[in-house]
Amino acid sequence: MQLRRANSVCRWSSRPLVATTAILLLASGSAVAQSANGDLTNNDRTYCSDSRPAVAIPSCTRVIEDRDAPLDVRVIALRNRGAFLQAAGQLDGAIADYSQAIKMAPRDTRLNAQIYVNLGVAVAGKGDEAAAKADYDRAIALDPSLASARLDRAALYISRGQDNDAIADLGEAIKANPRDAPIYVNRGALYSRQGDQDRAIADFSMAIRLDPANAVAWRDRGFAYRTKGDNAQALADAQEAVRLDPGMAEAHQDLARGLAASGDTATASQELDRAVALNPRDAAAVVLRADNFLARGDRDSAVADYTRAIVEDPKLTSAYNNRGVAYMGKSDWADAIADFTKVVALDPKQSSAFLNRGLSLQQNGDRDAALADFDHAIQLKPDSAEALRHRAFLNQVRGRFELSIADYGRAISLEPKDAEALRGRGLAELSLHDNDEAITDLTAAIAQNPSDGLAYRYRALAYSAEGDRQHAHADDKASLQLEHDQRLR
Repeated sequence: MQLRRANSVCRWSSRPLVATTAILLLASGSAVAQSANGDLTNNDRTYCSDSRPAVAIPSCTRVIEDRDAPLDVRVIALRNRGAFLQAAGQLDGAIADYSQAIKMAPRDTRLNAQIYVNLGVAVAGKGDEAAAKADYDRAIALDPSLASARLDRAALYISRGQDNDAIADLGEAIKANPRDAPIYVNRGALYSRQGDQDRAIADFSMAIRLDPANAVAWRDRGFAYRTKGDNAQALADAQEAVRLDPGMAEAHQDLARGLAASGDTATASQELDRAVALNPRDAAAVVLRADNFLARGDRDSAVADYTRAIVEDPKLTSAYNNRGVAYMGKSDWADAIADFTKVVALDPKQSSAFLNRGLSLQQNGDRDAALADFDHAIQLKPDSAEALRHRAFLNQVRGRFELSIADYGRAISLEPKDAEALRGRGLAELSLHDNDEAITDLTAAIAQNPSDGLAYRYRALAYSAEGDRQHAHADDKASLQLEHDQRLR
């Protein structure tokens, strides 16, 4: 995740300059010295904090080179010039200015801490995370309440996957800035990622209390509610996020999820169209729209969107996998197999792709390859009842009834109401002449699915093998009636 920027803290982003980056030299508390340049020096000190780099950088340079200027003024000029150079992407020049400012700095603990923060951001921009952390550590040691140091170190921790350390720094930043809503949003996002949705919701709610117009807080709280299964609250939060920021594509996506969960797939589709229109190159948004098409049975539109997403992100496994599912719905087994093969090449640990490819291979007539894929799917996910059931079926048609019964048993232990597994085990037991067990399983299958004509037919055979002609005749009759009813539909 990317740390969102707090309002009151010096930050580097795509903007040319953040408001708190440059310090107004004439407000530094030092007396204004006259030099050979007279008023020009005073103007330079003013322009050194100007928002226009073309004006500020030359002015800062003249102040830095003015030996008559007070030391703290020259130090601030170095810091400001470094900030402008950094915003322009000239990191080496920025680092040089910050380093010189630290060497020259008077005993101003807070100013030195701020310079260390900027130096840390600059060296991080060059990929030296260790040096950046050392600079943030120095800044915090000098001024433990400096929120910018805490936030930048938190961002570094996040990039390393050290979420707990980041949460700790964000907590300290909140102590220093208890009314800064974006810091709560950042910490809430980390809690949410860790699965602690209650703490996440508390932080997002505090952010909303402090800044009711913070659309990101509404959107993220909605995500947390949806993760907890509270779709009504998630939908309400997504609607508010969209109202506050109609240009936030992610909010439209979340709103679409909420609408789809409530059964309003038509309006959900409209929201997904808006999300894609706002960010046409967002492969994840396109996949979400494709998923909606697939859920509505529009496989052709789904395939088109999945293909579009793959063009934007050729390594997006969900697009390949779900396009493969769409191809399966079209009985296009060759294309489905190709897509699932791509998924396992990109992510060899995705068990569902092996399962889906196995099903496609089975339908395409390649039972050996299908069995190998079911084996792999079960190896990756031993509690996959579906993979166990399909492997059991393939072993069953090969006459390996003991293996089949074992797999059906594992599947049934995972999903006791799986009518197909109960019927399959009953048939395998019937093939081994274990008629009593077969009748028990087939009876359980019929209880779960009274319209299963095959279960009635197989139970009739088991009853007949046991000499119970009355029950066998009744099951045969029920099976024929179900077949007749299905033909009429």
